[in-house]
Amino acid sequence: MEDRKSPFGQFKPKSLVLSTVRVTAINISTTLSNFFSDQLNAEQNIESMVDAGKLTSREADETNEEWENREWQLRIDALPKKVGLALLRFHACTAVMRFYEFIVAGYVLRVDGSSQGEALLVGGSMSASATIHSGGSNNNSTSILSYGQAVTVMDNLTRDPFQASLRTSQILHKQEHTPGKVFSSNGTETSTSRDLAERMFTTCIWANIIPFLAELTVQQGVLIYGYGIYYIAKQKRKKRKEMDGEQNGEGKENQCAEDGGEDEDDISESAYALSLMFQSSRLTFARSMSWVVASAGGAVGSVVYPGWGTVFGNQIGDAMVGALID
Repeated sequence: MEDRKSPFGQFKPKSLVLSTVRVTAINISTTLSNFFSDQLNAEQNIESMVDAGKLTSREADETNEEWENREWQLRIDALPKKVGLALLRFHACTAVMRFYEFIVAGYVLRVDGSSQGEALLVGGSMSASATIHSGGSNNNSTSILSYGQAVTVMDNLTRDPFQASLRTSQILHKQEHTPGKVFSSNGTETSTSRDLAERMFTTCIWANIIPFLAELTVQQGVLIYGYGIYYIAKQKRKKRKEMDGEQNGEGKENQCAEDGGEDEDDISESAYALSLMFQSSRLTFARSMSWVVASAGGAVGSVVYPGWGTVFGNQIGDAMVGALID
């Protein structure tokens, strides 16, 4: 578990500066790319209006300049808030990720300190083990991992893909019996690049489980919070209308209208709950797809350039799924 981070390691000066620079750079690049993409689309639309005779060339130039000045200022003004929210989301995801690591290590696999499993007699020898109890009061069955197996699982879950790609690449190049060729785990000859990609895909799949689960947790929380704020605001509007109706002394006709409005509110609440379930399911599906594609991207990036190539491959894979689904 040499790559496992400390619970508050992200707040160390070096890590804090690097994460801030990274998040800021990503948001600036995203803002710029979105601006240039939208600008190109706007210019194409204006050009089509010129071709149709709706605008002159001079009017088109003025419209383009006006759009550019307006949109650029709007996006620059929104950038500090966008970066701040991104940093808050990053640290929230990191905190949730460390919490999940603590739970898995301390209570599921039991590989941390005093929470290690009791010594069990396995195969005639004493060995420490991690015991995972299954649910149900009448079910006494347990799934037992040796302490070594539990440590291996925890190591896979907390491995740093950046460092792992560097180590794996060095190991494979040392194992080459001819340039670009190694023997795989099953004894067959294969290319070094292919073996590296296969190993790093497995590494990234394991290492991305907790980070993607933590990000999904934060996103689900934000989604539920947003729907909750909308629901509370709707209930306040409904009560305000009822109070206004009582103060104005409205008659039976308005009372019937209110009864009909309550039926509409019941329907809207059902639709509201259905929409929340749909968005939550869609988000879960999107993050699951991103988990797999990002791991594949990390594997490809490790072949191209071990280390930073792994990081960028992960990011590109995640961004690809986000672009396709969103």
